[in-house]
Amino acid sequence: MVTTTISGCIHLDEGPSEVNDEDVPEPRFFVTGPSGLPVDVPPLPLSFVFSDVGETGKEPSIGITSSGCIFFIAMEKVMRSCDHGQSWEETQDPIQCSPTTSDPYGWVDPITDRIFNVQMIGLETSWICWSDDDGDSWLGNPHDSGTTPINDHIKLASGPWTSEGYGALGQFTSSFYETAVYYCYNKLAGIFCFTSFDGGATFDAGGQIIGLATTNGGLHGAISTSPDGTVYVTPRVETPTVIVSKD
Repeated sequence: MVTTTISGCIHLDEGPSEVNDEDVPEPRFFVTGPSGLPVDVPPLPLSFVFSDVGETGKEPSIGITSSGCIFFIAMEKVMRSCDHGQSWEETQDPIQCSPTTSDPYGWVDPITDRIFNVQMIGLETSWICWSDDDGDSWLGNPHDSGTTPINDHIKLASGPWTSEGYGALGQFTSSFYETAVYYCYNKLAGIFCFTSFDGGATFDAGGQIIGLATTNGGLHGAISTSPDGTVYVTPRVETPTVIVSKD
């Protein structure tokens, strides 16, 4: 007698299954309040348009100046649109700005309209260039990442000066550039943050944040500032945490 063993999956053809199409009215939308629950108010009259910047934009960042021009950091390129995203053009300077990138980041100062194009060069440093005229002209510093080399996961932001610590000194330098510019990155051991007194041209004051932020390789989110100048950085740790500085 011969026996045969069959392994695998056996499917029985039960015929096509019936699909019940739910009768949902068009358009499909709902409005929620601060609690996340539905509220009986009309939706905002928004319209959306697909806008292709024409360039690859891994880890993209975007900012808008008071003139209405949009700036999109697409790898090492700074793409600009001044017609609500209908068309885009490359604006960065080939000499003042980095021709390559290992990690891109962009920021538009909401107070001064200065546009920052931040490009990480390997892990050694970051090349930062900036524009005060909607991207028509640029200045830059190819070694603009603070006093401690080796950086990763770069972030830049700006905000009003406080009256304490570095902010007290910023009261005297604000005639050169109105706001404080902050640059943070991780370097395996933790988060390093620096303050610029010259509008992001150099970052000579600052260092490592000691404490909870040293865990998990120092990974962190974007920098945020409040109207009173308080600076916030979110570390990647198990317990939701915000690092706060008022000086």
